[in-house]
Amino acid sequence: QVSELSQQLEIESKKCLQLEAQNQDLREELSTMRGNHEKLEKSKCQLKEEVANLKHRLETSMVDHSQIEQYKREMEERAGQEIRQKLQEVNLFLQTQAASQDRLEQIRASHHASLRNQLKHRIRDLECELDRIKNTQQDSIFQKESTQAEVERYKELYLEEVKIRRCLANKLER
Repeated sequence: QVSELSQQLEIESKKCLQLEAQNQDLREELSTMRGNHEKLEKSKCQLKEEVANLKHRLETSMVDHSQIEQYKREMEERAGQEIRQKLQEVNLFLQTQAASQDRLEQIRASHHASLRNQLKHRIRDLECELDRIKNTQQDSIFQKESTQAEVERYKELYLEEVKIRRCLANKLER
């Protein structure tokens, strides 16, 4: 049983290590996505600066105002789409990481409960074995005491017999 428990423990430990490695990979991926998010934020800022520059040019030049507005809307729309897409990826990643964490916690709890039950069974078995040994020991002590009492009785009978024989031998000599 102990070897089976050890093997189960080793298997569960390996599973935990694998899940932790997977969790680490997911964290690294999250870090990368956060970096991408920061880049997108910088890109958005740059786009805003571009829009500001275009507005300035509009004021200083004869470029058609409607073209600049169209370009601005397109840029803002494209930046918004990219940001929404990256945010969706980050959210999906976070959901996956949370699910992995929950699964890891469930596996740990299940493993601990299993070990606890196995240890309880083992303790119960050992207690039963201890009771059996105590009962056997008590039986042995009782049997020894009984045998010792019987030996004492025979010893007394023997001594009484010796006394009687001496007495009879003395009578016979007289």
